[in-house]
Amino acid sequence: MEVVLQKVDAARAAAEVWRRYSLTERVGLLRDLWTELSARRHALVKVIHDETSKPFAEIETFELSTCELIVRYYTSNAHRILQDQATWRPWLLLNKRTYVRYIPRGVVGIVTPWNMPFLIPFGDAFAAMLAGNAVLLKPSPWATRTALWVEDAVRASGLLPEGLLSVAAGDAETGRQVVAQSDMILFTGSTRAGQAVAEAAAGALKPCVLELGGKHPMIVFKDAAIERAAKAAVWGAFANCGQLCVGVERVYVESEVHDAFVDAVRREMAGLRQGLGGDVDIGRLIFPPQLAVVKEHLEDARGLGAHVIGGEVIDESLLLIAPALVLKADHRMRVMNEETFGPVLPVMKVERGEEGVRLANSGPFGLSGSLWTADTARAERLGLSMEMGLLGINDVVSHYAVCSLPFGGVKQSGLGRRHSDEGLRMFCWPQSVYIHEWPANAPEPWWFPYEPLKTKILSWLSRWS
Repeated sequence: MEVVLQKVDAARAAAEVWRRYSLTERVGLLRDLWTELSARRHALVKVIHDETSKPFAEIETFELSTCELIVRYYTSNAHRILQDQATWRPWLLLNKRTYVRYIPRGVVGIVTPWNMPFLIPFGDAFAAMLAGNAVLLKPSPWATRTALWVEDAVRASGLLPEGLLSVAAGDAETGRQVVAQSDMILFTGSTRAGQAVAEAAAGALKPCVLELGGKHPMIVFKDAAIERAAKAAVWGAFANCGQLCVGVERVYVESEVHDAFVDAVRREMAGLRQGLGGDVDIGRLIFPPQLAVVKEHLEDARGLGAHVIGGEVIDESLLLIAPALVLKADHRMRVMNEETFGPVLPVMKVERGEEGVRLANSGPFGLSGSLWTADTARAERLGLSMEMGLLGINDVVSHYAVCSLPFGGVKQSGLGRRHSDEGLRMFCWPQSVYIHEWPANAPEPWWFPYEPLKTKILSWLSRWS
């Protein structure tokens, strides 16, 4: 507790200094910081790989390149997003000036998961600092080394006030302290943990943004480009060893193309390389208890009549499990209803894609989903019925790299959005400013005393404002 309080005190002191920097100065310094981190790219890749055994290609694309896109978007658009915003006013008030300005919240507590140990912590911290805040980062105990590396690199750069970005490493109790001591919380993790964070934040009436579980439904229509859809399903389900909140977790395929789709998926899976080295396609699980979840979901599916191809545990101690294709899946099975968060691809045959939409909406999650068809106009219309914060049409997973898009879910997949204009402004509280400019000494006509004629005139003028 004492360590967290010390870090909070240092963060508050840094925030007071940092908020006095102009937005132009903050943009410049944070651009320079990214340049410094990029110069140490090889060292960062090694730290992430040593901690997670991710393939080098995924570290480069998912973690570093995507973060670079976030940095470039926000530094290029920060002035447009955060500058004072003039507002409409009725002509009756033309002698007033009104606008909204954005005031940093202070200390933002960012609680992050283990599946993306650099992208999520640094991407969120970057936006929070750009908005003028200090950041207290609580990483997962399974992804602490990467966070501490970032903290050391930021400090060594000498570009930011001391304590502006600090790491509070520890267990769940440390996380509770970070939530309690921060002025705003951004949490990424499980739905159960997110509910606890929301309750704590609500008790203190502090803002929180939650990105929680997902169960991405991929719905394949008979007119879809089957080869592309199959490749997307395999990549969307097995990238990062299946540990993606927006990764494909279930596929509904129209009956006419079901067998062709499955054949294409099996061909694609046959070429995957798995191991702990950097030059592979699939690595290992990161969180030890997740292996038990994956095994339980596969065993449940088998017991209910599914045909499971793959899914063998290669090395339990190393958390290596082969990717699994689950055929004859249905909604009795946990693998179709609960978040697996592992290298498992369940496929269910449906007569019509609309049935897939109905089944996709039947569960508690609503983070991301995708529709696969040659008729994109139809997909866009059907997408209005998809209870998902993120919709892909003939594409999966890529929303995060387009920082202009709000990123987040509905239902039990979370509250609020990161990225986009909204995702930068959320790190500030809006202050509405109303200024009387002229005449300097005249009272307002709606002030005392109230008079019938004056009231009637004001009522008439308001209808024409």
